[in-house]
Amino acid sequence: MLVLKAPAGFRLRFDELAFAPGGDALAAAPSWGVTLWTSFADGARAEAVPLGDGVASQRLAFAPDGRTLFAGSDLLLAVDLASRVVRRVPLDRWHRLGFGVSPDGARLIVSERLGGTVGGAEGTRLTCRPTDDLDRPTWQLITQADVLLPPAFPPGSHQFVQLESTHELMAERWSPRVVVRTLDTGAVLTETDLLPVPDYPDQAALSPDGLTLVVRLRDRIYANLIGVAGAVEVIANPSRKHFTGIAFHPSGRYLAATSNDKTVKLYDTTSWELTRTFTWDIGRVRSVAFSPDGTLAAAGSDTGKVVVWDVDL
Repeated sequence: MLVLKAPAGFRLRFDELAFAPGGDALAAAPSWGVTLWTSFADGARAEAVPLGDGVASQRLAFAPDGRTLFAGSDLLLAVDLASRVVRRVPLDRWHRLGFGVSPDGARLIVSERLGGTVGGAEGTRLTCRPTDDLDRPTWQLITQADVLLPPAFPPGSHQFVQLESTHELMAERWSPRVVVRTLDTGAVLTETDLLPVPDYPDQAALSPDGLTLVVRLRDRIYANLIGVAGAVEVIANPSRKHFTGIAFHPSGRYLAATSNDKTVKLYDTTSWELTRTFTWDIGRVRSVAFSPDGTLAAAGSDTGKVVVWDVDL
C-alpha cells in the first residue's frame, strides 16, 4: 500500500480520481486545476496542472490513447499531457457539464444543463465533438430532460448511456430513466424507467458489460438492470454515513464504494453482499478508481492524500 500526496503547500480534497489508460498515471480533481502523479512511490507528490485563473475541475476523462485529459466543471478544458498546454473547449460558461470520450477516442460527448428553459421546460444540450476538431460539432440536440450525470460507454458499441430525468415538482422527487443513445446522431435507442429517488443523484457508474447502472445517493446505492424496468437492488451503508464515491472493478465482479466513515467497501455484484472493508488512515475517503487492467486501486481523501494498493480479489 502506497500513500501519494498533494503538491507541496496544498491541502486538497480529492472528489474524483482517474487512472490513465495505460495505468501509469493517476489524475485527481481538487477544487482547482488538476493534480497528476506520473509514478507511484510511497510519499510521492503530485504535479499541479493549473487550468487557468478561477477554473475548477470536478470531473475528469482521459482520451483512450492517454495523450489528452479532459477536465472541468462549468468550463471544459483539454490538457495535452505531453506539453501541458491547456485548451478550452468552446462551450458557454456556467452550465453544469457532463462529458466523456468514446472508447475509440474519436468523439467527445458533452451534456450542458441550460441556464434558462427550453420550450417552457428545463433542458439539456447534448453535443458530439470530434476529438481531433473540437471546434466543429458533428451533431447537437436539445432534450427537455435533465441529464443527471456524465455519459457512459458500453464496450464495443456505438452507443452511450445517460441517466436522464424529469423533476416532479409536486411530488418532490426525481423520476430517472436510463437512456441509450447512438453515437452517430444522439437518437434514442432504448429507455428504461427507474424507481423514483428522493433527490438528485450524486454519482452513477456503468458496469463493464454495460448491463447494470449503479446510482449513489447519500447513504444508499441503487443497482439497476438496464432494460429491466423496476429491477433494482438497494445497498444501505451500515454506518449510515454518506457514500462518497463508487467504481466497478474492470472484471465487473465487484463494486467499490467510499464513505465518510473513512472506509472503502467492496461489494460482490452477483449478490450485492459486502465482501471486504478497507480502512486507510488518510482521513475521510472521497473517491475511488481502478486501473484499466484491474491490478491497482486508488482512493482519494479530504486531506490531500491518495492511497494506492494492489488488488487481490
